[in-house]
Amino acid sequence: MANKTVCMLRLRRLIQLLERGHSQRSICTELKMGRNVASGYIHKVKSFNFSYDELLSLDDERLSNLFINSIVSSEKRSPSYDLLAERLPDYAKELNKTGVTKLLLWEEYRKENPEGYEYTQFKHYLNRYLDNKKSSYHNQHTPCYELQVDFAGDPLYIFDRSSGKREECPVLICTLPYSGYTFVIALRSAKQEYFYHALSMCLNFIGGVPESIKSDNMSQWVRRTDRYEPSFTDAATQWSVHYNTTLIAARVAKPKDKASVESHVHIIYQRVYARLRNEKPNTIETLNTLIMELVSDHNNRIMQGLTHSRLQRFLAEEKPFLRQLPEDMFVFRYRKQFKINVTYHVQLNEDKHYYSVPYQYIGKEAVLSYDCEDVEIYVGLTRISCHKREYAEGGYTTILEHMPEHHRAYKKSKEYNAEYYLRKAAEIGPCTRSVVESILGTGMFMQQNYNSCLGLIRLTNRYASERVEAACRRARQGSTVSYSIVKNILEKNLENHALQACEYRLPEHTNIRGAENYN
Repeated sequence: MANKTVCMLRLRRLIQLLERGHSQRSICTELKMGRNVASGYIHKVKSFNFSYDELLSLDDERLSNLFINSIVSSEKRSPSYDLLAERLPDYAKELNKTGVTKLLLWEEYRKENPEGYEYTQFKHYLNRYLDNKKSSYHNQHTPCYELQVDFAGDPLYIFDRSSGKREECPVLICTLPYSGYTFVIALRSAKQEYFYHALSMCLNFIGGVPESIKSDNMSQWVRRTDRYEPSFTDAATQWSVHYNTTLIAARVAKPKDKASVESHVHIIYQRVYARLRNEKPNTIETLNTLIMELVSDHNNRIMQGLTHSRLQRFLAEEKPFLRQLPEDMFVFRYRKQFKINVTYHVQLNEDKHYYSVPYQYIGKEAVLSYDCEDVEIYVGLTRISCHKREYAEGGYTTILEHMPEHHRAYKKSKEYNAEYYLRKAAEIGPCTRSVVESILGTGMFMQQNYNSCLGLIRLTNRYASERVEAACRRARQGSTVSYSIVKNILEKNLENHALQACEYRLPEHTNIRGAENYN
């Protein structure tokens, strides 16, 4: 196994213990160092052409170089290392290919060199080569220069309490890199109207407009990807002009271009997602309320290793430099042309929901204009209808004034109940109420009973209330009562005639069996 380097302080202590004559075992015990590691360093110390005092008098840089040079020179003396060193650049390139692992490279290496290094040493030298090629730039951000936005990889959910089904809600995360001030919102979908509405909500949240907005190459943002001159969508351009800010697209497959928001995605997983794992909000508004409470806690939390929070740094050093928001929010709207049909309702295809327009416009050419909150219908330049957007699939949103008079009357009749009919019957008279009670108490289908009651009450439109009451009084003398019986009495002017008693008797004839026939 390849020995790992130790700090200069422990090396100096090792040299001091060797100078005092301590054994390798005691050195391992005191320095808490493995036997093989200690043996390697002791061997190197004894191989130097320096006394212990001369080694201890060297500064850390010279002492470190002395040990490193000895390691490199010993490796260079090894044919196995020379052979591996030639291939290390190729192995580094191979690791960038899909599915290639260090273990696979080692297996191929051993096929070519059966006497070569074992996997642990092979990985050690390859890792050391990769570390020497690796560097990380610490980016110094400028206040208000940039807002980075990205969708979280995992959605959150809202739950239908009646069915138990859950609906995915993509989550947009926006971060100001300088202060780390963060905005998070769940969307109904990632479509453009929701995406740009969420961006506008973010600018309202931070209270101003930064110099630029950076995102990856999502389809809502970039129409054509290019490292140097990306082409943005019309919607993105309209949004940027509305807020007077610059659009920036990160390079393709380069997440470090927006490292701040990428790191905040993982933080939001811990500080928002994890705390909502047992919650079951039933509306997007409830979900976003829960999110904002947790994001507020995140922004107010003192940052690790510092004495201030993201919010404090944002308010003190970044917000004063934000440009002013426009008076109105940007609204991304879709437009659809259609002809108003005989149902005087138009369908918004995305939600499969129907919205009413005044029936007088049946047959007219119209335009449906909608965003994530409102639905408007225009005929020419005149807005004839405006609705709040609903998402119930197959549902109807109808304004009563949009309906023809007879449709309104029919709709109103559907809303009547037993209490209504009893009250209207009592206004005519007690016998009429008694007949309505009898009708409501018969039949299997309540709607049929309601229709009979409605027909009975509407007889007052053709006949005086006194006559209807008298007809109901006569109808009650029979064995059954119904709307048809009362109507017949009125049509034949029988309401003031007493019901004649009828005697029924069978005629006498010989075809009659007596009790004796059933013995």
